[in-house]
Amino acid sequence: MTLTDPRELSAALDLPFSDEQLAAISAPLEPGVIIAGAGSGKTTVMAARVVWLVGSGQVRPEQVLGLTFTRKAAGELGVRVRRALARAGVLDDQEAGEELILTYDAFAGRLVAEHGLLLGVESDLRLITGAARYRLAARVVNDASGPLTQLSRLRPDMIVERLLQLSGELRSHLVEPADVVAHAARVREQVAAAPRNPRGDVYADLKVAEAAAIERVELVGLVADYERLKRELGYVEFADQMATAAALAQRVPSVGAAVRREFAVVLLDEYQDTSAAQAGLLRSLFSGPDPARGLGHPVTAVGDPCQAIYGWRGAAANNILDFARNFPTADGRPAAAYALTVNRRSGPQVLDAANHLAATVRADPGLAVHGLRLDLVAPDGTEPARVEAHSFPTWPDEVAAIADRIVELHDSGAVPSWSQIAVLGRRNAQVASIYAALAERDVPAEIVGLGGLLE
Repeated sequence: MTLTDPRELSAALDLPFSDEQLAAISAPLEPGVIIAGAGSGKTTVMAARVVWLVGSGQVRPEQVLGLTFTRKAAGELGVRVRRALARAGVLDDQEAGEELILTYDAFAGRLVAEHGLLLGVESDLRLITGAARYRLAARVVNDASGPLTQLSRLRPDMIVERLLQLSGELRSHLVEPADVVAHAARVREQVAAAPRNPRGDVYADLKVAEAAAIERVELVGLVADYERLKRELGYVEFADQMATAAALAQRVPSVGAAVRREFAVVLLDEYQDTSAAQAGLLRSLFSGPDPARGLGHPVTAVGDPCQAIYGWRGAAANNILDFARNFPTADGRPAAAYALTVNRRSGPQVLDAANHLAATVRADPGLAVHGLRLDLVAPDGTEPARVEAHSFPTWPDEVAAIADRIVELHDSGAVPSWSQIAVLGRRNAQVASIYAALAERDVPAEIVGLGGLLE
């Protein structure tokens, strides 16, 4: 089957696509960014875009690369794409290859495994995570010779945690320990040159800043020892692989050329959560200074800066805001932007309340560059919803009221199925309390991470 009109996708996939979804699905084979609001069907749109590109003869399935953050999300996207291709009947032969859907970390690991020797990086390094990282960092802290004048005020376990955090941040932002030391030196120079208070002393805030700079220098020394020990033992972390992959893409042009020959189109999921290292890797591979070096390569980023919640682990929401400028078309135009704003999960009253609460976030000038209307709306004909607000004197009272309300909604028939009820909590401890209260009332429940709920 050959597709000639994107509207044929609705029948081919048995899905009612909106006009804004079809615009994103059938966008030209060039860079583009899709700002996808919560519940707007971004995974469906990504899968349908692959169907359109394959069905219209623009690419082969094996020429499609999809990147996302978790193995679960990568598996789901891969399944959705394969099912959509099969349902649409756009594959004319049984020998067609399959698209490659990976996590960002797995993609970086693949590049390092295939090309790392070009930078002298061995491919047989052992990947460490979690407890293994902590044990190695604790070994470095225990063996530290000092003097650690600022860090000595902290417990060893706190020093270990800060060491690991700084190590990850340096890798995520492609910053070297020497850069941190140089920055700290500039801070101390500025403090020394700053005006004094009426007593002739350094202002208190400046003393705090200087102490923080000294502490960071002490900490970065431990980070250097930690990185050295990893190299000696043949260990590597995900952040190390990402930094090495970024260096490969920047320093070895043949790596980017090989990747672009292999993948004619690239889909980047949850782009608002990418780090500086990840964004740098992708720009080096798919957006060089001229078409021969990647300028205009068909890359579609999907995400929502208003759902950026991973700044603590190095993510930079500006990556998606700057995508149009960082990934221009082959003739230098900013990449086109598309919006997905039709939320199919909530009634209009719920969305009105959500838009009101998010108004200050969506008023960020950075969003205005795309010129898109980003308020969420419900499809025409959606049944009305009801928004209720309650307050309680204590947290146990609130938990009990939530659990009782859920039982009432189900037993009265207002909500016929338990699976149609969701409770959102800010912290794991809150969710655990509500889960326990539901279990006491024999209500079947499942705990799902917010990221998984929004996919």
